[in-house]
Amino acid sequence: MRQRPFLHLLLLILFSLAACTPSPEPPQFGPNKLGVHLLLDDGRFQWPVSAWETHLTYARQAVGAGGAVTELVRLDDLDVAKWQQFMDLCAAQELTPILRLATTYDTEAGWWVAPPLDDNGRSYQTVAQQYADFVAALDWPSEHHFVVVGNEPNHGDEWSGRPDPAAYARFLLDTAVALKAADPQAFVLNAGLDPYTPHTGSQPFANGLWYIDSSTFLLEMMAAEPELLDVLDGWASHPYPLGPFAAPPWEQTFQVDLLNDAPAANYSAPEGIFNRGVNGYEWELWLLDQLGAPELPVFITETGWRHGADAYPNAALATDYLDLALRGNNGRFPQFPEAGWTSWLADERVVTVTPFALDGNPAEWGHTNWLNIEADGRIVGWHIDPARWQTAVGE
Repeated sequence: MRQRPFLHLLLLILFSLAACTPSPEPPQFGPNKLGVHLLLDDGRFQWPVSAWETHLTYARQAVGAGGAVTELVRLDDLDVAKWQQFMDLCAAQELTPILRLATTYDTEAGWWVAPPLDDNGRSYQTVAQQYADFVAALDWPSEHHFVVVGNEPNHGDEWSGRPDPAAYARFLLDTAVALKAADPQAFVLNAGLDPYTPHTGSQPFANGLWYIDSSTFLLEMMAAEPELLDVLDGWASHPYPLGPFAAPPWEQTFQVDLLNDAPAANYSAPEGIFNRGVNGYEWELWLLDQLGAPELPVFITETGWRHGADAYPNAALATDYLDLALRGNNGRFPQFPEAGWTSWLADERVVTVTPFALDGNPAEWGHTNWLNIEADGRIVGWHIDPARWQTAVGE
Protein backbone atom coordinates (compact mmCIF):
# COMPACT_ATOMS: atom_id res chain seq x y z
CA MET A 1 0.00 0.00 0.00
CA ARG A 2 1.51 3.32 -1.07
CA GLN A 3 1.19 6.01 1.56
CA ARG A 4 1.88 9.70 1.67
CA PRO A 5 4.83 10.28 4.06
CA PHE A 6 2.96 11.78 7.00
CA LEU A 7 0.34 9.02 6.86
CA HIS A 8 3.03 6.34 6.90
CA LEU A 9 4.58 7.98 9.97
CA LEU A 10 1.15 8.22 11.55
CA LEU A 11 0.58 4.50 11.12
CA LEU A 12 3.97 3.69 12.67
CA ILE A 13 3.20 5.87 15.69
CA LEU A 14 -0.17 4.27 16.15
CA PHE A 15 1.25 0.76 15.89
CA SER A 16 3.69 1.54 18.68
CA LEU A 17 1.01 3.07 20.92
CA ALA A 18 -1.84 0.62 20.37
CA ALA A 19 -2.53 -1.74 23.23
CA CYS A 20 -1.42 -5.31 22.67
CA THR A 21 -3.63 -6.97 25.27
CA PRO A 22 -5.76 -9.84 23.97
CA SER A 23 -9.37 -8.91 23.19
CA PRO A 24 -12.09 -10.31 25.45
CA GLU A 25 -14.60 -12.87 24.27
CA PRO A 26 -17.00 -11.17 21.87
CA PRO A 27 -20.54 -10.68 23.16
CA GLN A 28 -23.27 -12.90 21.83
CA PHE A 29 -25.96 -11.17 19.81
CA GLY A 30 -29.42 -12.33 18.84
CA PRO A 31 -30.11 -13.98 15.48
CA ASN A 32 -32.09 -11.03 14.08
CA LYS A 33 -29.72 -8.51 12.52
CA LEU A 34 -32.39 -6.38 10.89
CA GLY A 35 -33.35 -3.05 12.40
CA VAL A 36 -34.32 0.45 11.37
CA HIS A 37 -33.27 4.00 12.26
CA LEU A 38 -36.07 5.97 13.89
CA LEU A 39 -36.64 9.70 13.63
CA LEU A 40 -38.93 10.26 16.58
CA ASP A 41 -36.62 13.26 17.02
CA ASP A 42 -34.25 14.42 14.27
CA GLY A 43 -32.82 17.27 16.33
CA ARG A 44 -35.10 19.90 14.82
CA PHE A 45 -38.47 18.17 14.75
CA GLN A 46 -39.92 15.69 17.23
CA TRP A 47 -43.07 13.61 16.93
CA PRO A 48 -45.31 13.90 20.03
CA VAL A 49 -44.62 11.26 22.67
CA SER A 50 -48.25 10.21 22.27
CA ALA A 51 -47.42 9.03 18.72
CA TRP A 52 -44.39 6.96 19.68
CA GLU A 53 -46.33 3.77 20.37
CA THR A 54 -47.75 3.73 16.86
CA HIS A 55 -44.31 4.33 15.34
CA LEU A 56 -42.73 1.55 17.40
CA THR A 57 -45.56 -0.79 16.36
CA TYR A 58 -44.69 -0.15 12.72
CA ALA A 59 -41.00 -0.64 13.50
CA ARG A 60 -41.77 -4.07 14.95
CA GLN A 61 -43.77 -4.95 11.81
CA ALA A 62 -40.77 -3.98 9.69
CA VAL A 63 -37.93 -5.69 11.54
CA GLY A 64 -39.43 -8.45 13.69
CA ALA A 65 -38.80 -9.54 17.27
CA GLY A 66 -35.30 -8.75 18.48
CA GLY A 67 -34.66 -6.18 15.77
CA ALA A 68 -32.79 -2.99 16.63
CA VAL A 69 -33.99 0.61 16.51
CA THR A 70 -31.55 3.52 16.49
CA GLU A 71 -32.81 6.82 17.92
CA LEU A 72 -31.21 10.22 18.44
CA VAL A 73 -31.38 11.89 21.88
CA ARG A 74 -30.38 15.54 22.19
CA LEU A 75 -28.17 16.93 24.95
CA ASP A 76 -30.91 19.39 25.92
CA ASP A 77 -33.50 16.59 26.13
CA LEU A 78 -31.93 14.13 28.59
CA ASP A 79 -35.25 13.63 30.33
CA VAL A 80 -35.09 10.18 31.95
CA ALA A 81 -38.85 9.91 32.58
CA LYS A 82 -39.63 10.84 28.98
CA TRP A 83 -37.12 8.49 27.39
CA GLN A 84 -38.04 5.66 29.75
CA GLN A 85 -41.32 5.63 27.85
CA PHE A 86 -39.31 4.88 24.72
CA MET A 87 -37.48 2.06 26.50
CA ASP A 88 -40.76 0.61 27.75
CA LEU A 89 -42.23 0.71 24.24
CA CYS A 90 -39.14 -1.10 22.91
CA ALA A 91 -39.61 -3.73 25.59
CA ALA A 92 -43.28 -4.17 24.70
CA GLN A 93 -42.41 -4.59 21.00
CA GLU A 94 -39.35 -6.79 21.68
CA LEU A 95 -37.03 -4.27 20.04
CA THR A 96 -33.41 -3.53 20.96
CA PRO A 97 -32.71 0.21 21.41
CA ILE A 98 -29.55 1.92 20.19
CA LEU A 99 -29.26 5.50 21.47
CA ARG A 100 -27.30 8.04 19.47
CA LEU A 101 -26.13 10.79 21.82
CA ALA A 102 -26.41 14.12 20.01
CA THR A 103 -25.64 17.68 21.03
CA THR A 104 -28.02 20.49 20.00
CA TYR A 105 -28.83 21.93 16.60
CA ASP A 106 -28.20 25.61 15.89
CA THR A 107 -30.97 26.49 13.45
CA GLU A 108 -29.52 29.92 12.69
CA ALA A 109 -26.04 28.61 11.87
CA GLY A 110 -27.35 25.42 10.26
CA TRP A 111 -25.11 23.02 12.13
CA TRP A 112 -24.89 20.75 15.17
CA VAL A 113 -23.03 22.48 17.97
CA ALA A 114 -19.77 20.88 19.08
CA PRO A 115 -20.03 19.55 22.65
CA PRO A 116 -19.04 22.03 25.36
CA LEU A 117 -15.48 21.82 26.64
CA ASP A 118 -14.60 21.71 30.30
CA ASP A 119 -13.24 24.84 31.93
CA ASN A 120 -9.72 23.65 31.17
CA GLY A 121 -10.47 23.97 27.44
CA ARG A 122 -9.15 20.47 26.72
CA SER A 123 -11.53 17.78 27.97
CA TYR A 124 -15.24 16.92 27.87
CA GLN A 125 -15.73 15.25 31.24
CA THR A 126 -18.65 17.45 32.33
CA VAL A 127 -20.84 16.76 29.31
CA ALA A 128 -19.67 13.14 29.28
CA GLN A 129 -20.98 12.74 32.82
CA GLN A 130 -24.33 14.24 31.80
CA TYR A 131 -24.70 11.59 29.10
CA ALA A 132 -23.50 8.83 31.43
CA ASP A 133 -25.94 9.75 34.21
CA PHE A 134 -28.79 9.71 31.68
CA VAL A 135 -27.88 6.33 30.18
CA ALA A 136 -27.35 4.74 33.59
CA ALA A 137 -30.70 5.99 34.89
CA LEU A 138 -32.71 4.26 32.17
CA ASP A 139 -34.19 0.80 32.62
CA TRP A 140 -33.08 -0.89 29.40
CA PRO A 141 -34.93 -3.85 27.84
CA SER A 142 -31.71 -5.36 26.48
CA GLU A 143 -28.64 -7.00 28.00
CA HIS A 144 -26.31 -4.56 26.27
CA HIS A 145 -26.92 -0.83 26.50
CA PHE A 146 -25.90 0.30 23.03
CA VAL A 147 -24.76 3.92 22.80
CA VAL A 148 -23.42 5.80 19.74
CA VAL A 149 -21.41 8.91 20.61
CA GLY A 150 -22.12 11.63 18.06
CA ASN A 151 -22.70 11.43 14.32
CA GLU A 152 -20.52 11.85 11.20
CA PRO A 153 -18.00 14.16 12.92
CA ASN A 154 -15.98 14.51 9.69
CA HIS A 155 -18.75 16.93 8.62
CA GLY A 156 -18.48 20.59 9.51
CA ASP A 157 -22.23 20.68 9.97
CA GLU A 158 -21.86 18.10 12.75
CA TRP A 159 -19.17 20.03 14.65
CA SER A 160 -19.90 23.79 14.72
CA GLY A 161 -18.82 24.33 11.14
CA ARG A 162 -15.38 22.71 11.13
CA PRO A 163 -14.48 19.09 11.97
CA ASP A 164 -11.73 18.43 14.50
CA PRO A 165 -10.52 14.81 14.69
CA ALA A 166 -8.51 15.31 17.88
CA ALA A 167 -11.39 17.07 19.65
CA TYR A 168 -13.90 14.41 18.64
CA ALA A 169 -11.49 11.68 19.76
CA ARG A 170 -11.19 13.27 23.21
CA PHE A 171 -14.98 13.69 23.40
CA LEU A 172 -15.50 10.04 22.46
CA LEU A 173 -12.88 8.85 24.95
CA ASP A 174 -14.20 10.97 27.84
CA THR A 175 -17.77 9.88 27.12
CA ALA A 176 -16.85 6.20 26.81
CA VAL A 177 -14.98 6.25 30.12
CA ALA A 178 -17.87 8.00 31.87
CA LEU A 179 -20.45 5.64 30.39
CA LYS A 180 -18.60 2.53 31.44
CA ALA A 181 -18.05 3.87 34.96
CA ALA A 182 -21.74 4.73 35.38
CA ASP A 183 -23.19 1.69 33.60
CA PRO A 184 -21.20 -1.57 33.39
CA GLN A 185 -23.55 -2.76 30.64
CA ALA A 186 -22.87 0.24 28.41
CA PHE A 187 -21.73 -0.85 24.96
CA VAL A 188 -19.95 2.10 23.35
CA LEU A 189 -19.85 2.79 19.62
CA ASN A 190 -18.08 5.52 17.68
CA ALA A 191 -20.01 7.93 15.51
CA GLY A 192 -20.34 6.60 11.99
CA LEU A 193 -18.26 8.52 9.44
CA ASP A 194 -19.45 9.76 6.05
CA PRO A 195 -17.33 8.05 3.36
CA TYR A 196 -18.53 10.47 0.67
CA THR A 197 -17.22 13.58 2.40
CA PRO A 198 -14.33 15.33 0.62
CA HIS A 199 -11.33 16.92 2.30
CA THR A 200 -11.70 20.67 1.83
CA GLY A 201 -8.26 21.57 3.17
CA SER A 202 -7.87 25.03 4.68
CA GLN A 203 -10.81 26.49 2.75
CA PRO A 204 -14.50 25.83 3.30
CA PHE A 205 -16.82 24.12 0.87
CA ALA A 206 -19.23 26.20 -1.21
CA ASN A 207 -21.72 26.13 1.68
CA GLY A 208 -19.19 27.77 4.02
CA LEU A 209 -18.44 24.60 6.00
CA TRP A 210 -15.28 22.53 6.25
CA TYR A 211 -15.05 18.75 5.76
CA ILE A 212 -12.45 15.99 6.16
CA ASP A 213 -12.49 12.70 4.25
CA SER A 214 -13.37 9.77 6.47
CA SER A 215 -10.04 7.93 6.11
CA THR A 216 -7.95 10.91 7.17
CA PHE A 217 -10.38 11.68 9.98
CA LEU A 218 -10.27 8.11 11.31
CA LEU A 219 -6.46 8.03 11.28
CA GLU A 220 -6.06 11.44 12.91
CA MET A 221 -8.71 10.58 15.49
CA MET A 222 -6.89 7.42 16.51
CA ALA A 223 -3.53 9.17 16.49
CA ALA A 224 -4.85 11.78 18.91
CA GLU A 225 -6.31 9.25 21.37
CA PRO A 226 -4.86 5.74 20.86
CA GLU A 227 -6.72 4.59 24.00
CA LEU A 228 -9.88 4.53 21.90
CA LEU A 229 -8.72 1.14 20.66
CA ASP A 230 -9.28 -0.16 24.19
CA VAL A 231 -12.63 1.44 25.05
CA LEU A 232 -14.70 0.94 21.90
CA ASP A 233 -16.93 -2.13 22.03
CA GLY A 234 -18.11 -2.06 18.42
CA TRP A 235 -17.67 -0.10 15.22
CA ALA A 236 -20.52 2.00 13.83
CA SER A 237 -20.46 2.47 10.07
CA HIS A 238 -22.53 4.28 7.42
CA PRO A 239 -22.01 2.25 4.23
CA TYR A 240 -24.46 4.03 1.96
CA PRO A 241 -24.81 2.91 -1.66
CA LEU A 242 -23.19 4.85 -4.47
CA GLY A 243 -25.05 7.53 -6.34
CA PRO A 244 -24.92 8.55 -3.62
CA PHE A 245 -27.87 6.73 -2.06
CA ALA A 246 -29.21 5.47 -5.41
CA ALA A 247 -27.00 2.81 -7.02
CA PRO A 248 -27.54 -0.96 -6.78
CA PRO A 249 -25.54 -2.89 -4.16
CA TRP A 250 -23.14 -4.46 -6.67
CA GLU A 251 -21.77 -1.02 -7.61
CA GLN A 252 -18.92 -0.19 -5.22
CA THR A 253 -15.70 1.78 -5.53
CA PHE A 254 -12.70 3.22 -3.73
CA GLN A 255 -12.41 6.99 -3.93
CA VAL A 256 -11.14 9.93 -1.88
CA ASP A 257 -12.03 13.48 -2.98
CA LEU A 258 -9.59 16.31 -2.28
CA LEU A 259 -10.46 19.97 -2.74
CA ASN A 260 -8.60 23.27 -2.47
CA ASP A 261 -5.22 22.69 -0.77
CA ALA A 262 -6.13 19.39 0.92
CA PRO A 263 -2.99 17.28 1.49
CA ALA A 264 -2.26 14.86 -1.31
CA ALA A 265 -3.71 11.48 -0.42
CA ASN A 266 -2.57 8.45 -2.36
CA TYR A 267 -4.73 5.94 -0.53
CA SER A 268 -5.02 2.52 -2.04
CA ALA A 269 -6.94 -0.45 -0.76
CA PRO A 270 -6.32 -4.18 -1.03
CA GLU A 271 -8.08 -5.74 -3.98
CA GLY A 272 -11.80 -6.10 -3.46
CA ILE A 273 -12.03 -3.64 -0.55
CA PHE A 274 -14.04 -0.48 -1.16
CA ASN A 275 -14.74 2.59 0.96
CA ARG A 276 -17.93 3.56 -0.88
CA GLY A 277 -20.83 1.19 -1.28
CA VAL A 278 -22.77 -1.28 0.82
CA ASN A 279 -19.60 -2.96 2.14
CA GLY A 280 -17.68 0.25 2.79
CA TYR A 281 -17.13 -0.82 6.40
CA GLU A 282 -14.52 -3.27 5.12
CA TRP A 283 -12.14 -0.38 4.41
CA GLU A 284 -12.67 1.04 7.90
CA LEU A 285 -12.05 -2.38 9.44
CA TRP A 286 -8.91 -2.77 7.34
CA LEU A 287 -7.59 0.59 8.56
CA LEU A 288 -8.38 -0.31 12.15
CA ASP A 289 -6.57 -3.61 11.74
CA GLN A 290 -3.48 -1.74 10.54
CA LEU A 291 -3.63 0.27 13.75
CA GLY A 292 -3.67 -2.83 15.94
CA ALA A 293 -7.32 -2.61 16.92
CA PRO A 294 -9.05 -5.76 18.18
CA GLU A 295 -11.79 -7.21 16.00
CA LEU A 296 -14.90 -5.12 16.52
CA PRO A 297 -18.45 -6.14 15.62
CA VAL A 298 -19.93 -3.85 12.97
CA PHE A 299 -23.12 -1.90 13.59
CA ILE A 300 -24.48 -0.41 10.38
CA THR A 301 -26.39 2.40 12.05
CA GLU A 302 -27.16 4.22 8.79
CA THR A 303 -27.53 3.07 5.20
CA GLY A 304 -30.32 2.86 2.66
CA TRP A 305 -31.71 4.16 -0.59
CA ARG A 306 -33.42 7.44 -1.24
CA HIS A 307 -36.49 7.07 -3.40
CA GLY A 308 -39.12 8.90 -5.38
CA ALA A 309 -37.26 11.87 -6.86
CA ASP A 310 -35.85 11.95 -10.40
CA ALA A 311 -32.29 11.18 -9.24
CA TYR A 312 -33.34 8.21 -7.13
CA PRO A 313 -35.02 4.87 -7.77
CA ASN A 314 -38.73 4.55 -7.18
CA ALA A 315 -39.85 2.98 -3.92
CA ALA A 316 -40.31 -0.48 -5.45
CA LEU A 317 -36.78 -0.54 -6.88
CA ALA A 318 -35.33 0.88 -3.66
CA THR A 319 -37.04 -2.00 -1.84
CA ASP A 320 -35.45 -4.48 -4.26
CA TYR A 321 -32.00 -2.98 -3.69
CA LEU A 322 -32.39 -3.08 0.10
CA ASP A 323 -33.59 -6.69 -0.08
CA LEU A 324 -30.56 -7.61 -2.20
CA ALA A 325 -28.14 -5.82 0.14
CA LEU A 326 -29.63 -7.62 3.12
CA ARG A 327 -30.03 -11.13 1.73
CA GLY A 328 -28.12 -11.42 -1.54
CA ASN A 329 -29.70 -12.61 -4.75
CA ASN A 330 -29.55 -16.43 -4.81
CA GLY A 331 -31.54 -16.54 -8.02
CA ARG A 332 -34.45 -14.51 -6.66
CA PHE A 333 -33.91 -11.63 -9.10
CA PRO A 334 -32.88 -13.01 -12.52
CA GLN A 335 -32.53 -9.49 -13.89
CA PHE A 336 -29.86 -8.56 -11.33
CA PRO A 337 -26.28 -9.85 -10.73
CA GLU A 338 -25.48 -12.55 -8.21
CA ALA A 339 -22.14 -11.09 -7.08
CA GLY A 340 -20.35 -7.82 -6.41
CA TRP A 341 -21.23 -7.40 -2.73
CA THR A 342 -21.45 -9.32 0.54
CA SER A 343 -24.99 -9.42 1.87
CA TRP A 344 -25.27 -7.88 5.32
CA LEU A 345 -27.27 -10.68 6.90
CA ALA A 346 -24.70 -13.23 5.75
CA ASP A 347 -21.66 -11.20 6.88
CA GLU A 348 -20.56 -12.55 10.27
CA ARG A 349 -18.82 -9.27 11.06
CA VAL A 350 -22.12 -7.37 10.93
CA VAL A 351 -24.35 -7.73 14.00
CA THR A 352 -27.11 -5.25 13.11
CA VAL A 353 -28.31 -3.03 10.25
CA THR A 354 -30.58 -0.05 10.95
CA PRO A 355 -31.30 1.65 7.60
CA PHE A 356 -32.18 5.33 7.61
CA ALA A 357 -35.04 5.87 8.30
CA LEU A 358 -38.52 4.74 9.29
CA ASP A 359 -40.48 7.83 10.16
CA GLY A 360 -38.98 11.28 9.72
CA ASN A 361 -40.83 14.53 9.26
CA PRO A 362 -42.03 14.07 5.65
CA ALA A 363 -41.19 17.66 4.69
CA GLU A 364 -37.51 16.79 5.14
CA TRP A 365 -37.26 13.01 5.11
CA GLY A 366 -40.00 11.87 2.74
CA HIS A 367 -37.37 10.64 0.26
CA THR A 368 -35.78 8.34 2.86
CA ASN A 369 -38.79 7.29 4.95
CA TRP A 370 -39.94 3.70 4.91
CA LEU A 371 -43.32 4.93 6.10
CA ASN A 372 -45.64 7.11 4.04
CA ILE A 373 -46.52 9.84 6.57
CA GLU A 374 -48.71 12.88 6.07
CA ALA A 375 -47.63 16.31 7.29
CA ASP A 376 -49.94 15.98 10.31
CA GLY A 377 -48.26 12.73 11.33
CA ARG A 378 -50.93 10.36 10.04
CA ILE A 379 -49.32 7.12 8.78
CA VAL A 380 -50.79 6.14 5.42
CA GLY A 381 -48.77 3.01 4.69
CA TRP A 382 -45.36 1.94 3.41
CA HIS A 383 -42.94 3.37 0.87
CA ILE A 384 -40.40 0.59 1.53
CA ASP A 385 -42.49 -2.55 1.94
CA PRO A 386 -41.09 -4.77 4.74
CA ALA A 387 -43.18 -7.76 3.67
CA ARG A 388 -40.41 -8.51 1.17
CA TRP A 389 -37.88 -9.60 3.76
CA GLN A 390 -40.04 -10.96 6.54
CA THR A 391 -38.90 -14.51 5.76
CA ALA A 392 -35.39 -13.32 6.63
CA VAL A 393 -36.40 -12.28 10.15
CA GLY A 394 -38.84 -15.05 10.95
CA GLU A 395 -42.05 -13.07 10.80
